[in-house]
Amino acid sequence: MWPFVSDPPSAVQFITLLLCLVMGLSHLLRPGIWVRFFTLLADKGTSGVIVQGLVSAPPAALIVVLHEVWYGPALVVTILGWMLMAKVWVGLLLPEKGLRSLKLARDNERGFRFAGVVLLLVAASAGLALWQDA
Repeated sequence: MWPFVSDPPSAVQFITLLLCLVMGLSHLLRPGIWVRFFTLLADKGTSGVIVQGLVSAPPAALIVVLHEVWYGPALVVTILGWMLMAKVWVGLLLPEKGLRSLKLARDNERGFRFAGVVLLLVAASAGLALWQDA
């Protein structure tokens, strides 16, 4: 089906490319919707942190389990996975700390635009890794 997705790391890189591209563009072009969403989560208190952790857990686990690549541009995908996993652990085990982080999102469109640029760079790294392995 996709000739460049021939092994688990390549599949993870392709998924990361697609998701980081759309999320990065969304953060960059529509930061207000992200401010409102994270404000909604913050207003729910530690329950909002649990929701954020549960949303972050599947991609974190996917990357950590299937993408043990510690070299080249693919390294960025591996680091993303471990950073997401750390976010999940903090959110689920220390929800008060996670709540402080959620509250930083209020009225912070600039922060979401910056996150969008970072996500687009991650997407580019995943694409470069796929292209190099093809």
